[in-house]
Amino acid sequence: MNWLKYLVGLAALAIAGCAAYFSVTGLGVLFSGASIAVMVMASVLEFAKLVAATYLKQKWNEIKGFNKVYLTLAVGALMLITSAGIFGYLSNAFQQQNIRLDQVQREISVWSNKIQQDTAQIAQLTGQINQLNSNQGKIIGDGNVNNRILKSVDGRDKQIAKLQDKIGALQDSSVRYNEKINEIKNNNIDLEKEVGGFRFVAEAFGLELNTVVKFFIFLIVIVFDPLAIALIIAFNGLISKNKIVDVQLDKQSSGDSEKNYEIYGDMVENTIKPEEIPVIVENIVSEAPEVEFIPNIDELNQSQATNPKDITYNPNTGGYS
Repeated sequence: MNWLKYLVGLAALAIAGCAAYFSVTGLGVLFSGASIAVMVMASVLEFAKLVAATYLKQKWNEIKGFNKVYLTLAVGALMLITSAGIFGYLSNAFQQQNIRLDQVQREISVWSNKIQQDTAQIAQLTGQINQLNSNQGKIIGDGNVNNRILKSVDGRDKQIAKLQDKIGALQDSSVRYNEKINEIKNNNIDLEKEVGGFRFVAEAFGLELNTVVKFFIFLIVIVFDPLAIALIIAFNGLISKNKIVDVQLDKQSSGDSEKNYEIYGDMVENTIKPEEIPVIVENIVSEAPEVEFIPNIDELNQSQATNPKDITYNPNTGGYS
């Protein structure tokens, strides 16, 4: 399972490195008045955070009292600072796009307002034409037609023609304005591609574009740095577990060697040295119990004339007399 340990360690370092980069850059943007100093400070704090998390994991049972509480709170606070830096970095990246979007929207809104004004004028002129036509119909319908009425009708026809010309000019203006809007969109089509996904989600859920972007940024911030710290702790846990297994194997191997050494020592201690043999024999002879001697029958036969009561054992010769 060594590959798992290395894989977890690589993922932890990669995510922690990316989080540190985003956080340091984001904090530099938030504190643009002293960006370099803030970025140096944030870099040192990021490194200290990883070291503190590793130390807490490996020495948790040995750390006591205030030091344990303070280091735990410090790691949590640094995680919040890192998350704030990441939020600042991502927000700044979107704001740069949002500024361009606002600029494009303002340009489009200028032409759109003109189109709306022309549309309103067209509607007004159309209403006047309808009113003139209705009045002319009433005059002709009465049947009392004279020169004055005919002149009035001719004047109204000319007035209606002028209104129609104005309507035509306004419609031509609206067409040109729409062309301007299409030109602006075509010139900023790359920007539309960049925010097209967010725009689609916003339109699908009926939300504003800024609201959708903030939601996604919060999701990234919640997952980013806490995942890095969790993987750092998991990596240290795998290292500690492997160390425990190695120590147990070393103890087992050393215990086997001690057993063999004891067996070998017992064999050496129980071995009788040559210089100890005479001492052992002497002790055995000196401590041997006295045994009553049984006479030899042949020797008794040779001394038949001798009285059995007179037979004695001679220890020097080992015989009887």
